[in-house]
Amino acid sequence: MLGAIDDVLKTVKAFCNSRPVSFDDVVSYLSETNYRWYEENSRKLGEGEGGPIFIVVSSERIRRVFEKGYSEEAYDYACEGSGRTYGEYILRNFYKEGLEEDEAKELAIYTILETSKMDPTVGEDISMLLFPRGEKCKVVDKREIEGIKERLTPLSRRISELQIKTVEKIVKLREDINDLWERTFGFKLFRSNERAIFQIMKPCRGEEEFTHNIAALAILIDQLNVKDMKEHVVTKEGSINVLEDFLKKEIGDFPPEIISNLRDNAKQEISDPYYRYQVC
Repeated sequence: MLGAIDDVLKTVKAFCNSRPVSFDDVVSYLSETNYRWYEENSRKLGEGEGGPIFIVVSSERIRRVFEKGYSEEAYDYACEGSGRTYGEYILRNFYKEGLEEDEAKELAIYTILETSKMDPTVGEDISMLLFPRGEKCKVVDKREIEGIKERLTPLSRRISELQIKTVEKIVKLREDINDLWERTFGFKLFRSNERAIFQIMKPCRGEEEFTHNIAALAILIDQLNVKDMKEHVVTKEGSINVLEDFLKKEIGDFPPEIISNLRDNAKQEISDPYYRYQVC
């Protein structure tokens, strides 16, 4: 049926390029062309086979054109193809008016991915066009589509469990350090940050999510309690400098790697914005 679709669309494209046309002009010409194709080829079609069906879209309207030339208005959304029933069921449950552009793209891709699980003839090589009101139609970049697909891909149970265990270890280690520090010096070394902890618990399925999670992890590591340490030492600005002077005053002899490692990481992050992604 792809050949039939190409034949009909080729004729319609030539019509559209020949003169200025309206949405209704396109629907009318497509309906006539599609009906002619069906009339000429209906006897050659196999049992249960029909002619091509199209969805015509603009920023204002959606209209479905059937094989025998009949067309009808569609509202909010429309699906076509062998997976139509599954797609419309998903959209019926998740579509809402006034979706933002990013939400609409994500919902469209989610619908295709979920439908492909039920219908093997639905492919995952997704192309997408946007029809913003008052603007020209634009193509969504393939890399953006792949990024959305990565975010929507569910993680395996094993990966999810490992991630939860890693987060639990990080939280437990911070708590142990804070408890020991508070018993020794009377205050906690790390300030709490529930938002950062919540972020690193989120799934990590692509570069963007990875960057967010690593940034949140860096916040957990870097949020030293400078305010309370400054009550014990007079030092220049900078959390690492404050920590170094505090350790010199309160402990005296401590492994120099504690400070040098922190400084090296800080310098690397400043000089290379992609460092966190590359080293991990």
